[in-house]
Amino acid sequence: MLPLEPLDPDSRSLEFLSGNIHNWLQAVVVLGFLSFVTSVTLLALLTYRLIRWKIKSKRTNQFVVLIFNLLWADIQQSLAFLLNVEWLKLESVVVGSPICFAQGWLVSTGDLSSGVFCTAIGFHTFASVILNYRLKQKYFYMTIIALWVFVYSISAIGVVMHPHNIYVRSGVWCWVHHDLKDIRLWTHYIWIFIFEFGNVIIYTLTYYILLTRIRSEYYNKAEAKRVQAISNLMVAYPVVYVVCTLPLASARMAAMGGSPPSYARLCLSGAMITSNGWLDVLLYTLTRRIMVFSDEPPPDNNGFDTFAVFWAPPPSRFGGTCKIEAEPHTPRHRPGRSLVSLPTRIGSDEELCGRRMGDIKLVTTTQVTNEPAMPEDYEEIEESVRRNKPRTPTGRWSEDSEDFGLVRIPT
Repeated sequence: MLPLEPLDPDSRSLEFLSGNIHNWLQAVVVLGFLSFVTSVTLLALLTYRLIRWKIKSKRTNQFVVLIFNLLWADIQQSLAFLLNVEWLKLESVVVGSPICFAQGWLVSTGDLSSGVFCTAIGFHTFASVILNYRLKQKYFYMTIIALWVFVYSISAIGVVMHPHNIYVRSGVWCWVHHDLKDIRLWTHYIWIFIFEFGNVIIYTLTYYILLTRIRSEYYNKAEAKRVQAISNLMVAYPVVYVVCTLPLASARMAAMGGSPPSYARLCLSGAMITSNGWLDVLLYTLTRRIMVFSDEPPPDNNGFDTFAVFWAPPPSRFGGTCKIEAEPHTPRHRPGRSLVSLPTRIGSDEELCGRRMGDIKLVTTTQVTNEPAMPEDYEEIEESVRRNKPRTPTGRWSEDSEDFGLVRIPT
């Protein structure tokens, strides 16, 4: 164990919380409580889903497992800042207490694990959406275990070197002693910045590739519209993580450079980073609710189907399409064919009449797939039934009577 100097005024217990700091710390506690409650609630729901899926279908889903682990990370992070309620109750920050040690440990593991699994979800999204690749289940779970071993091993380095005096007052809560700059940098901040840049790079690359595919007509018209919406949606993932983590990381780095931040700035930064939990819950339940609330485990080969663009109507998974192909008579053109799309009646007249085509061939293609029904499928079916259901008794009688050849009564 390396010896440390006696605690200086910036590290020893804070005897009194001023009124201004008390109010700022209350905001941190409220947001920490919000993140804790929302993360625990969604974690309980996912635990129920995963157990039910395993019993019923003998399988789970990799993306849901990643969200499950991210929630564990968010719970640790939010609990670290929720412990500030102890300092509010005592009107002071007491160094050397079990709460101080627990808070310092949870800050280290919570920040680190949150970054690890946000980045892991980014790589998983890139692999499934862009590369259409997924790890085998055995290697996937081995990777999950390795990530948690990494988080706790890195966080334990400082505790092993300084088991009794590593976590002291650092601003208005407990964390690593400010004299242990190397431990702060190499076991925490360097990884936070790596995860921040990693998230930005992986989602930027995903966004660029998707836009390139759209411009090159890699997708059909309907798919391109949906992919464009999903691409815009992906921007939120790195933005939320960077906006929440960067203020506190930059404030601590400024302190290491000799410009310690004010207590108010620390509290504001703490409020933002502890908001990571409830923002993650909100983000993933809104954008990937299919994966979270499905009664059946979604197949792992889902790419874009895992996204739900909440500001756009979902694409219909039912119905059929019809294509009309026009083939010219000229023999020299026989090897090639012109495919004419008929989105509307007017469009079909304009497209076919202006091309000097000879034969017109109607091609009807029927594709039948068998897969578990999703909640949105039931919603779509029910909406279709409601839309087609007559709204008056006479209308209902007249529609039912059409099968018997009776005259329809106007409604």
